[in-house]
Amino acid sequence: MKILNAVVWGLGRHAIKNIIPAIQECKGINLYGVCSRNKDIVAKIVIDYKCKGWLDPKLMLDDNEVDIVYLATPIALHFSQGEASLLASKHLWCEKPFTQQLNQTEELVNISRIKGISIRESFMYLYHPQFLHLRKIIKSGRLGEIQNIYCRFGIPPLENPGFRNSIELGGSAISDVGCYPISIITALFPEEEIEVITSEIDNRQVDAVDKSGRTVLRFGKLNIILEWSTITSYRNEIDIWGTDGSVFTDRIFSKSKEYTPYFNFKDIHGNIDREDSLPANHFLEMITEFVENIADKENIERERKMILKRARLMDKILNIGILNQV
Repeated sequence: MKILNAVVWGLGRHAIKNIIPAIQECKGINLYGVCSRNKDIVAKIVIDYKCKGWLDPKLMLDDNEVDIVYLATPIALHFSQGEASLLASKHLWCEKPFTQQLNQTEELVNISRIKGISIRESFMYLYHPQFLHLRKIIKSGRLGEIQNIYCRFGIPPLENPGFRNSIELGGSAISDVGCYPISIITALFPEEEIEVITSEIDNRQVDAVDKSGRTVLRFGKLNIILEWSTITSYRNEIDIWGTDGSVFTDRIFSKSKEYTPYFNFKDIHGNIDREDSLPANHFLEMITEFVENIADKENIERERKMILKRARLMDKILNIGILNQV
């Protein structure tokens, strides 16, 4: 298989700290270039990584040597830039959430099908041994029949929030952190039709960017409570309660590559047992998975369907939450 040429479009802190090094380290892919309006950052990355650089995205998309566009720009730009990338016949790997609106996500999925090229939504934690082990625990039946799931992802206010406080650029707590708890439910139960019982979107600030929210979901006998926030102390956890036992794990979403995840189990009588998982760079694991499956049509179609499933569930939560805005 030929080495794939990737361009990172958007050079914020996350792209520079996590995505570019992961691409650089991954086998089978080459950091061909970067694209941003910030000429100083482009110039620095070009020197540091000996790659190409563009200030004009049209010139980048016109380059026939570009195979993949990794989109790491603000959320409000994802649709227009993603559409331009796909129409230029570039594989599109995009930061979460894929777009701001369900119809926009549906349109990009449709273009990718017509073009026969891959699209990926970058939920890096899905490729970490911690999540893979959690999924095995549920499938094994070790916990019995799952009755309740509680999942929270909250962060304190950021010193430099950037686009996160801008409505025009897609700033939103549900888009920034709420999408993670929502995505883990669709990932753990991909075949289930999940009902949204209720949701709330909190908006206590004059800038009108939502800062927190919660939702109650259900399918069968399973009740699910998800909470998210950008104005609280840090929480990043999932707790799963079954008829025969329960399991809790911390830092399920964001973590350093040195972090060793753990699982706290309680049996039917409340006796506690702890199991450790393995540390990993989930950004590198994610990019590796994307590269290895770039020509796998079945894998690509599964990802299209999961992108749509996440988007449709988030759309339902958001629409009900707006009605219950507090």
